[in-house]
Amino acid sequence: MRRWYSYRVPADTSLFTPLHLQPAAVCRLAFGAAAEWLRRHAVSHRALVAEHRTGLVLWAVQLLTGDPITFFDADQLDVEVTGRVRGGGSQFECEVAIGPATGERTRLHACLVPLRLEDDGALLGTPAALGPAVMDRFLADEVDQRPHRSPVPRLRAEITARARPLARARTPFVVHRHQCEIADQWFWAEAVALGERGREELVIAGADGLPLLRQAMRVPLQRLDILFQRPYFLFDEGTVASTAYEWYGGLAFVHEFLDAGDEGARRPRAVAIEQFPGESPS
Repeated sequence: MRRWYSYRVPADTSLFTPLHLQPAAVCRLAFGAAAEWLRRHAVSHRALVAEHRTGLVLWAVQLLTGDPITFFDADQLDVEVTGRVRGGGSQFECEVAIGPATGERTRLHACLVPLRLEDDGALLGTPAALGPAVMDRFLADEVDQRPHRSPVPRLRAEITARARPLARARTPFVVHRHQCEIADQWFWAEAVALGERGREELVIAGADGLPLLRQAMRVPLQRLDILFQRPYFLFDEGTVASTAYEWYGGLAFVHEFLDAGDEGARRPRAVAIEQFPGESPS
């Protein structure tokens, strides 16, 4: 049986939008929850880096929002997390549920890739499976030989082939240190925040001519999928190329994270896909 860990966090106003939990806040809570599960059941994140010379980088994330909850609905949020390794130790997977004690909680699935770190102090590394000393700390039920496959390539292809495009925009950004982790590499949850910025810029620019876009500010996000391919580093300049689509009566936003000035000839550093349901009849 896979091991779970549960705890509670105070419900403060920074965790919420007027509609639901803040997606970027959910990602930060989930990252901390994964680190806590590792510390209690396998190896602490610090020991993994410092003693086993192994880092973990996010590769694929999926967020599914549960029942809408606002700041005024609960004093605390329950956090429940489990973890396992996949693909012969080439992936670490965690599943996190966040929400009130009752109702459907918001769920985040994350797949991380281990890196063998160089001894140069820069925390740079190359993909490598977890070593035996770490693998031995996982239970049999927490080891799955099948690798996780990201749904982003298929979903992106389906949306771009079948959905009706509504609007496009490019939003430039620069990575500063408050957006980075210890290695001066952007913290993965920044992709969520930057994607939200790109989406809101589209809504602001196009809402008058395309009323459907307003749904992205009126109803909570339903699903978010992200695939990370190359990181940004401190002071890197980038662009979020965002496209809004009409998708099954609702909206889908595809965000490509590019180098500044890149018109898409190179592979995006990351791709994020947001989905919003259609509004319910009044």
